[in-house]
Amino acid sequence: MKRQAPKYDSLRAFLKAPEERHELFDIKEQFDEALWHTHLQQLSMQEASGGRDKAFYRERMDSLRPLAGGTALVNFLQYKGLPKFCDFDCDGTIRKDYLRQGYYSWFPREIYRTLWNWQDMCRGQDGPFWAVTVKQFADSCYDDIIKMGPDTMNSFWITFSLYLVTHHGDTYKWNNFKNTVFFREGENGRQRHRADRIKALIEADEDYIASAKIKEFAEMTHTVGNLTLVPAGYNGYRGTQPCIKDYFDLSLENLAHVRDGKCYLGEDARIREKNFTRYVNTFFLWDYVDARYEVLPLCGSHKSQMKTQERLGRLEAKGVLPAKEEIDGLCTAINDRIYRRGLFVVAMLRIALGIDAEGRDAALRHVYDGAHRAAWEKWNVSGIYKKIMEEVFLNETRYADGYRGVVDLILRTAAGDPDEGFVADILSALPRS
Repeated sequence: MKRQAPKYDSLRAFLKAPEERHELFDIKEQFDEALWHTHLQQLSMQEASGGRDKAFYRERMDSLRPLAGGTALVNFLQYKGLPKFCDFDCDGTIRKDYLRQGYYSWFPREIYRTLWNWQDMCRGQDGPFWAVTVKQFADSCYDDIIKMGPDTMNSFWITFSLYLVTHHGDTYKWNNFKNTVFFREGENGRQRHRADRIKALIEADEDYIASAKIKEFAEMTHTVGNLTLVPAGYNGYRGTQPCIKDYFDLSLENLAHVRDGKCYLGEDARIREKNFTRYVNTFFLWDYVDARYEVLPLCGSHKSQMKTQERLGRLEAKGVLPAKEEIDGLCTAINDRIYRRGLFVVAMLRIALGIDAEGRDAALRHVYDGAHRAAWEKWNVSGIYKKIMEEVFLNETRYADGYRGVVDLILRTAAGDPDEGFVADILSALPRS
């Protein structure tokens, strides 16, 4: 039986593929089913592993299935039905330090390393990078004090679950959207069975089960524009916090204003404000804030929620979930933001790795000699990208014009540089509004 293999064996190969819509690439296509099958075979041959017998792993091998090839909704449910010990996560999250990288998705982690000098790979190890062990949280160019870890910015599951309940009623009470982690409960098969039940309904009538905007969100959720780094521990916290429910606008609002007393970006208000501005710039989040870098709500319910939290000075659990009539508008706002950021992420990856829009290697000549020269010496990206990171992203300037202002500033930063033409060509494909 042929198993799903990763579509690309390196980030460079991904960027060099001329037929790929890189900003729309579904990272579930990077699932290495064959490797996981081999891993399960090894576990099944052991006398005992984690208190489980051989039959447990044989059952998992029999139930293996690819995560690509179906519709976006079906693929998502296949992904959610994976046993928790699989350790494949589209944003690269792991559950503890020092797991072997080959057993989960190395692809998003390589994106973080390239864009933000994320230093998650354990030092002193030889061999190919996908076979070494990695850390859960690590330093990045953003800050050498605030450790960072991976996250999916806009969670599809919470909104899809809400849609099922609000549009299909009591039929879906077993699919309780209030429990954001029920797929990770135990190892009794319930997570796979629940996924199978929704999958059967989707395959019977996808147009009935979900709106066009929900289906588009399913296509966008595991693309490069929806991946980022967040302060250590914040991924799990915001996903289980009932006052945030994994919504990215409410998450950013909390990071900026500390409604819960947890100071992920600094205890002092002035320091936190500077850190938040730099966080938005470093991780390309301009679509999520206004000209004053106040967080923009994704829907009316979230706008009311933010006003309530500002008035109370604390998180408020009521009113977090969007109303039924807001869900499609919420998905539109999310999808647009993911797409625009995805275009920008791909452009920055091309500048960082020196690969033009046709997939050809560019002979970049800039030699970085800036303030971070020593710290960034082993960061394997182009000199011009390091210059852009230092002068455009790693500062506390508020770019009132969002992407337009940032692109203009990047062009001014590259003006007169030997790599000016390459940077201009890459940025010319970006929308300027």
